Amino acid sequence: MNAITRKQILKSSVCIFLFLIFMSCHDGNPKSFTEELSLENVDLKYDYDGVDVLTTDVQFDVEGKGKDYKYTSPSNDQTFASNIPENLKIIKTASTRYKVKNIAQALTDIKQMMYVQGGYISELRYDKNYNEKKNRFTIKIPKENFDTVLDGIQKFAEETDYVNISTTDVTEKYMDAQTRLQTKIEVKERLEAVLRKNAKTVKDILATENQLRVIQEEIEVVQGKLKYMSSRVAFSTIQVEIYETIEYKEQPVAYKKGFGAKAKEALLGGWHFIQSLFIGILSIWPIILLAIVGIIFFRRWRKGRK
Repeated sequence: MNAITRKQILKSSVCIFLFLIFMSCHDGNPKSFTEELSLENVDLKYDYDGVDVLTTDVQFDVEGKGKDYKYTSPSNDQTFASNIPENLKIIKTASTRYKVKNIAQALTDIKQMMYVQGGYISELRYDKNYNEKKNRFTIKIPKENFDTVLDGIQKFAEETDYVNISTTDVTEKYMDAQTRLQTKIEVKERLEAVLRKNAKTVKDILATENQLRVIQEEIEVVQGKLKYMSSRVAFSTIQVEIYETIEYKEQPVAYKKGFGAKAKEALLGGWHFIQSLFIGILSIWPIILLAIVGIIFFRRWRKGRK
């Protein structure tokens, strides 16, 4: 009995001892949980392919740790200016229509303002009908003066029918073209180095020069695209239509033909008919010839039977 009691006491003591060791190990590393939490926050913060997100700091207390921990969340008040490229390639265009009091004076005023702002007219068309005069023209203006010119045109108008503004972002296309251009230039430089150092025979020289010619043509094509996009970006386009209403005037009564004119037209019409008929007969002469031959044979056949 005493032996059994001793065994039970020994087992209980061992269990209590192991439990105390486990608790002391857990309490001796109080930072394990908080460090994992901190690392998770860091991973979440930078889990956007290296994009540095603007954030605001919020302090909160982790229960039982007695210390403030910093949490980052996206700001609603700040813009992500650091992620926007500095040199955006934006093509701006506008289509407008205005009613003016005097179309000639309005066009003169618009031209003067446009020239002051560094613009020019690339196309101009004038039109007039029974109730209004119209001028349609296209203005090319430096992009920084786009809004100034657009607002200035409205000052010369009595009424604004519509103003439509559109923008096209070609930044990606422009940067892609620049990258391809740089790559082609590097290839050209390597080919030139090969031509200077390694090309010994006439065959090697001709082959290398042919490759250089092809790559040079490709470079010029890409340069042309870049130049075109740069010009479109540098100069915005404003399509303007101005019109002036005029007093309505009735159209003159159509001219009525007399008997002599009608008789002359009838004679001419008959003569034209005869000409057309004669030409039509000439065009079917094979059929007429076959018909005549057929009639002749038919008559001979009838006479033979009699």
